Amino acid sequence: MAGTPLNSVQYLNILALTLLREGCDQNPIAACATFGLTKSELDELRPHLSPEHLLAAVANSAGESLVSLRPDIREILAGPTPLLGTLSAVRSMQPPRRLRNAASG
Repeated sequence: MAGTPLNSVQYLNILALTLLREGCDQNPIAACATFGLTKSELDELRPHLSPEHLLAAVANSAGESLVSLRPDIREILAGPTPLLGTLSAVRSMQPPRRLRNAASG
């Protein structure tokens, strides 16, 4: 990947995945909260978060995003800008589909 510029989606991917890796190392509990992961999901990701693996994953992701926006991003951004942090914190993010299905069944 050396010498090859990243497209905007690859740049987003490397930023998000690097933040996840650093968060995993520094404060796993906060990383889980920030990225909407359970501890077991984070533990499963750990072996795949080496810098070499992340660079290879991003290089091969082409124009595909490896991260997603909150489902309520439109409502959050449409709110008053001084309240964005508060709105983001108090609005509950929907749990992953597999957790919703398990909770209702």
